[in-house]
Amino acid sequence: MNKKFEDIIAEKGRLVYTNVGDSMYPIIQQRDLLVIEAVSKPLKTGDVPLYKRDSGQYVLHRIVGVKNGKYMMKGDNRTFVEKGITDRHIIGVLTAVIRNGKEYPVETVQEYTARIAGDLIYLVTCAVNEQAPDKGRIKNMDLAEVYRLSMEHMLTAAAAFALEKTIPLPHAFDQAKKKAIRKLALFEVERAAVTRELEKAGIWYMPLKGILLKDYYPKRAMREMSDNDILADSSRMKDIRVIMERLGFTCDSYGKSNHDVYSKPPTLEFEIHSSLYTKEIVPQFADYYKNFEKKASRKGYALYPSDEDFYIYILSHTYKHCVYAGSGLRSLLDVYVFLRSHPGLDREYLAEELQKLRLSGFEEKIRSLSHKVFTGEALDRNEQNELDEFILSGCNGTVDNFEYNQTAKWLGNDDSKASKLRYFKNRVFLSGEDLEKSYPFVAKHKALYPFLFVYRPVKAAIIRPKAIFEEYKKIKRFKKKEKP
Repeated sequence: MNKKFEDIIAEKGRLVYTNVGDSMYPIIQQRDLLVIEAVSKPLKTGDVPLYKRDSGQYVLHRIVGVKNGKYMMKGDNRTFVEKGITDRHIIGVLTAVIRNGKEYPVETVQEYTARIAGDLIYLVTCAVNEQAPDKGRIKNMDLAEVYRLSMEHMLTAAAAFALEKTIPLPHAFDQAKKKAIRKLALFEVERAAVTRELEKAGIWYMPLKGILLKDYYPKRAMREMSDNDILADSSRMKDIRVIMERLGFTCDSYGKSNHDVYSKPPTLEFEIHSSLYTKEIVPQFADYYKNFEKKASRKGYALYPSDEDFYIYILSHTYKHCVYAGSGLRSLLDVYVFLRSHPGLDREYLAEELQKLRLSGFEEKIRSLSHKVFTGEALDRNEQNELDEFILSGCNGTVDNFEYNQTAKWLGNDDSKASKLRYFKNRVFLSGEDLEKSYPFVAKHKALYPFLFVYRPVKAAIIRPKAIFEEYKKIKRFKKKEKP
């Protein structure tokens, strides 16, 4: 008969068992070996005890609060907080996690993420600086988790190029590197075909982002791309669609935003931009980049921005992602790699243009942070907080970031009651641009305005009652983040 966990702890003072479940992911994963030891000192917030519910169920969760001798418990991968757990329920406390033969300390999610991110940043730093990673450090890495995080930031190929200098590449990294090389080659072939047709049709075009950035990396495949972005003559978008479809692309989106989307198997996607920015996210960017093509140099029908203008565009694009849903480590790496390749930029011109875009402070922060991160310099507390934002955002940002930034924009980053009441008032009593955009007919015929007070609530209650309720909760709960 199997002994109960509490009996083993009482007899040996220590218990090792195999984890099942994902409630403590990523700190604890499926099939990890968990080392539980008898409690030798008072438990505190952050500890991870093994306890037994009155139902007889064993649970391993983190203490998130202690009040009146009772613990509040929550799985790192759960939202529910369990209350009322006391010392009589506690069997032992987690002291180590063993994964793939390596023993790891018990960490918070933040500590765990920082450790994995630190290893990824180290490998990427070695890659772009063309250095061989230390074999001892690699040995202590949880490479499966480094791989997972590298995929979130589209840095797996860069990490692979570093690893292969020291150890035989693990299969997952090897496949990611080969995929990046294949995809780059396919993009090159297809982009050459697209630009040839644009040249024949007399349509000007400007390659953007990764198409240019990849050439500044030590190996071009280090700079992974999910798509190719090209700015083109906005008056010729119909002609471009004909060209793309004739070349075998499927049009996935046309005329719905400032870029049309085309795809082709196996994994190729092109975004053809009619403009770089719209007024919805960062209004001053749309005005600044309205005639961006006029500042570019020309080679045939291909347009290329100056090094200074391309750097400003990189910054504006990163800023747009930061204020929308967040931006990841690849954005920082792009800035570092570009600046290292262009030490002689015209700083006077940059200062003048960045002032127009209101990006002077952002540029200074990103330039300093990217340099320190990828040269291994120590960060101060503010810089570490900024780096954490990039780490937690992943390459494409997060839903949480998007919802926070959206709400902050609605409220002018003001979480006061007055601001929230003003928001609700404006949502009910539409006026100005909001009225003209949503109900242009009513805007022209003001006598119909009272009709909206009946029509809109009824429409909302029928079509999207849940969305209205969620919006109300987001506004009510909004708390602005203090700047570090």
